Amino acid sequence: MPQEMRGIWHKDILGRAPNAEECDPRLRGTIDWDRLITVRDSGYVYFEMSGRIMEVHDRTDTMIDATFDTTYADTPTSERRDFALQGDGTLAINLDDGDGTMQVVQYRRCPE
Repeated sequence: MPQEMRGIWHKDILGRAPNAEECDPRLRGTIDWDRLITVRDSGYVYFEMSGRIMEVHDRTDTMIDATFDTTYADTPTSERRDFALQGDGTLAINLDDGDGTMQVVQYRRCPE
């Protein structure tokens, strides 16, 4: 994953940058786990799911289009996702939802 994307991101449903409490995974009662995504060097972790890069289709310093191994339990699965940093600092993640349409979710970087 491009260096600039690595870190913890909060789903942009607030229309503002998240605060530290909204991004602290130790505070189980104060956040919604499904609003956080952690981008690491080899993939991402989201809620109870993770994705490890299997194949890179395109990559720059600000985007990556890749197929990720999303195997959970004993069921092998994969998904193609596109991660792109936007000019306003948000992270847009595009996911093919299986019927040919793309679902786009925006995230804002959590404070360190």
